[in-house]
Amino acid sequence: QYTTTIGGVITPLKGWSIVGTFSYKRYHREKSFRSANITYSDAYGEMKTATTGFFSDKLRENSAVEEHYTYDLYTTYEHSVNRHNFKVLAGMNHEAYRYKLIYGAKSSLQSDYLNDLNLGTGVAEASGGQSRWALLGFFGRGTYDYAGKYLAEVNFRWDGSSRFPKHDRWGFFPSVALGWRISEENFMEPVRKVIDNVKLRASIGSLGNQAIADSYPYIQSLSPSLSTSYLMNGNKIYITSLGAPQSGDLTWETIITKNLGLDLGFFGNRLTATADFYIRDTKDMLTAGIALPATYGADSPKMNSADLRTKGYELSLNWRDEFQLLRRPFSYSVTLTFNDYVSNITKFDNPDRSFAKKYYEGMRWGEIWGYRIDGLFASDEEARNYPVDQTTVNEIINASAGAEKGLRAGDLKFRDLDDNNVISIGKNTVDDPGDREIIGNSQPRYHYGATLALQWAGIDFSIFFQGIGRQDWYPAANALAFWGPYARPYATYLPKNFHTQIWSEENPNSYFPRPRGYTALQGTNRELTAVNDRYLQNIGYCRLKNLTVGYTLPRQWTRKALIESLRIYFTGENLFTWSGIRSDYIDPEMAATNGNLRLYPWQRTYMFGVDVTF
Repeated sequence: QYTTTIGGVITPLKGWSIVGTFSYKRYHREKSFRSANITYSDAYGEMKTATTGFFSDKLRENSAVEEHYTYDLYTTYEHSVNRHNFKVLAGMNHEAYRYKLIYGAKSSLQSDYLNDLNLGTGVAEASGGQSRWALLGFFGRGTYDYAGKYLAEVNFRWDGSSRFPKHDRWGFFPSVALGWRISEENFMEPVRKVIDNVKLRASIGSLGNQAIADSYPYIQSLSPSLSTSYLMNGNKIYITSLGAPQSGDLTWETIITKNLGLDLGFFGNRLTATADFYIRDTKDMLTAGIALPATYGADSPKMNSADLRTKGYELSLNWRDEFQLLRRPFSYSVTLTFNDYVSNITKFDNPDRSFAKKYYEGMRWGEIWGYRIDGLFASDEEARNYPVDQTTVNEIINASAGAEKGLRAGDLKFRDLDDNNVISIGKNTVDDPGDREIIGNSQPRYHYGATLALQWAGIDFSIFFQGIGRQDWYPAANALAFWGPYARPYATYLPKNFHTQIWSEENPNSYFPRPRGYTALQGTNRELTAVNDRYLQNIGYCRLKNLTVGYTLPRQWTRKALIESLRIYFTGENLFTWSGIRSDYIDPEMAATNGNLRLYPWQRTYMFGVDVTF
């Protein structure tokens, strides 16, 4: 991976500067994957050879290159007249991106240890791929302040993206910000010894978003492939399949943010506080359009089909001070931060409010619909006589063989919310969701952080806590770290006390139900993959994110060795985590990122070091 930036500044006149920069990033990734035949035995005295799948004799290699070019050219001019201060900026930005992939593979290599495509005598494969996109933007800014008391700023961007069709390629995004330093007014003079800063801020602005996975989502694609089913004149032929239709009217998402802020400073700015309250409207969201009937034969194309509104606030409080302790200065600071937000869909073409259409007007972003559980059946008789038909959520149970077929003691008892004696999803709409209701929300709430820092007599200490008050999460199907043998009965990654959480006649008050394999593997009609409130987890957490302790030796000691400064320190990252999740082996941030838990958790790191300055 290679990144370089070069630039220059010209100042023709006082207060006037011209700036130009060029950046280039290149990421070259090469991969080689070799598989080979192996011998094995599943019976005494009998050897076999595995030759398929991961044990085929094959070499695969690919080379991928990404290049990103960025050009910036802008000019600024600032001037002051009496107490009036002006500054203007204007410029342009151009970005170009290119990606290219080359792939080759060959089978039946002449050596199990040497890896080169020329050694293959079997079937050869070759493929590739490439994509390009470009951005061109013009921007400007004008700022004004009078004596640092009345502040104003106007911005604009005019951006064009190759990801959109020509008639919808450009977007204009202006913004305005105003500020008032109330503390600079004459009427604040009586309290100036206590109040150092009072600044009121207000702004409204827009930005564009064109981040789409497909470089050209408005163009319908063709996919050629070598047919394995048809021959022409004895030879295999290439066939081409038509991709799903695309929307020809795609354009920028527009994010409009309205913000009201307040900055405060007291007691010589030892105590400072900041508060921001905002409303963010995302207009013309790039997402799947309305659901189409199955007879259409293709997925709904992405369109500018939805609007989203987010309301939130951000608060911060800081105290810093210094005093003498044992004739040495003792300085410390405490910082607290807190923020929260809620998002709702304000526009989407879904008059029936069907869940099949992903969004509906009034939907709160992240809402989780699920069933309510009335505990576990206490006996086989209670399960047999339960008047509610649970067939739709008991696929594996009803398909079990022998005595295990059908509901038994220890199975989940689903609550019949619509009183029709059948557990179902109803019409799969908000107005008729069957026996489901909103049981949680996957979006994080109440983000907080706390930092304490101290310095005294060469000793420095800092500690940082960070967390989330609440976030609901339902373990995905096949999340083995949570479900264990309920997903796959041959799972071997099990907590030591897992057996104490499984239902049995001796353990009727267990957390998990009667042990049945594959009930948490896939689909939505199995008792554990059917989202419910019993296994909904609160993955809110508090994490000791960083702890640092250091000691700087006195300078009179180190100067004798021609050392200006020598500091010894210890730093720990992610040392402790407290969470409401019902597991000691699942990291809450890992769960929030990936529902099936197939990624590495945050690592706990200990580091000792020495900083030396000569």
